Amino acid sequence: MIGLVEMRRRKLQFALIALIVTLISYLVLMINGLGVGLNLLAGSALRNFDADAIAYSERAGLSVIRSEMSQQSAETAATAPGVTASALLGYVAANYQDSRGKVRSVAFLGYDPGTIGEPRVTSGRKLGPGDRYGLLADKSFLKAAGLDVGDTVDIGLRLGVLTFTIEGEIDEGAFFFQPAVYILRDTWRELKYGDIPAAEQPAASIVLLKGKHLTGKFEAFEAVNKDTAFDNIEGVSGQQSTVVSLRVFGYVIGAVVIGVFFYVLTLQKVAQIGVLKALGAGSFYLFRQVLAQVVAVMAAGIAVSLPLALATERLLQRLPETVPIAFTGGTFITTSALLFVTGIAGAMFSGRQVAKVDPIIALGQQQ
Repeated sequence: MIGLVEMRRRKLQFALIALIVTLISYLVLMINGLGVGLNLLAGSALRNFDADAIAYSERAGLSVIRSEMSQQSAETAATAPGVTASALLGYVAANYQDSRGKVRSVAFLGYDPGTIGEPRVTSGRKLGPGDRYGLLADKSFLKAAGLDVGDTVDIGLRLGVLTFTIEGEIDEGAFFFQPAVYILRDTWRELKYGDIPAAEQPAASIVLLKGKHLTGKFEAFEAVNKDTAFDNIEGVSGQQSTVVSLRVFGYVIGAVVIGVFFYVLTLQKVAQIGVLKALGAGSFYLFRQVLAQVVAVMAAGIAVSLPLALATERLLQRLPETVPIAFTGGTFITTSALLFVTGIAGAMFSGRQVAKVDPIIALGQQQ
């Protein structure tokens, strides 16, 4: 194809265009990776719950922070029609001091051993009924705190400090933009409610449910699936809107830049296009040459940006302060496909210009 022949003869010019495409693709990939990373940081622990639905108190507005369920309402949710398994789960945020002396926040999730609320331990051991001040720490917590299984950590809540022993490591992710750690539900009640008499303390923040047809509003609770629960995490909707806006801007800018580059190239070749048309070449044939160039440049740019983005992710993960960025196969495929589409859409400006070239006028301008 004459379009590819031209690329071989004008290597530097097309290499510079490919470089611009690479940078745009890299930028869009990093924005998408940031969106995935922030989603994981917002509530990957919630998505990893072994549950089909999550029950909140009826007045919580689907907020884990505001949800407090009495023993009676929790039992009502756990025994609702269609429920095959359930688990009471408590949530509270607390501060700790890492090995470098920095104060950080952590999400405590209180559970009962042997229920579907119990996380899978990847290292160390599970908690037993006697582990009042034992905890299971997510690997992100251990990395941020500079701790390991067997170490102790001081947790500050209200005016007191409690010392916990890390009994096991888990890989459940984060909750409310904090690393998740699991403790016994009785210990969670002590942490959150202190000296309030046990009879007056809520039994749980939420109830995990397994089964079918569990969602809806009921007299004592409201149950939703995990996707809805994730969308109602405070800050998630605004975060996702921001990331989507940045992503759209990236695609639009990519389409405009590609379109402008090839439009300028087309203007520079008006005389040559006129000659080809005078020799019998049709507008569609000539546009296919431009399209072939766009596809080749986009393929080269994206092929370079993909490993570059992946290398950046691995580099950032090695930093002491983890940057919330992550990639999936779907991220790469979707981003690449949309970049191709936007690049081809931008090339339509060139196609319009090719169709407008009159061979007689173009040859006259050449003289």
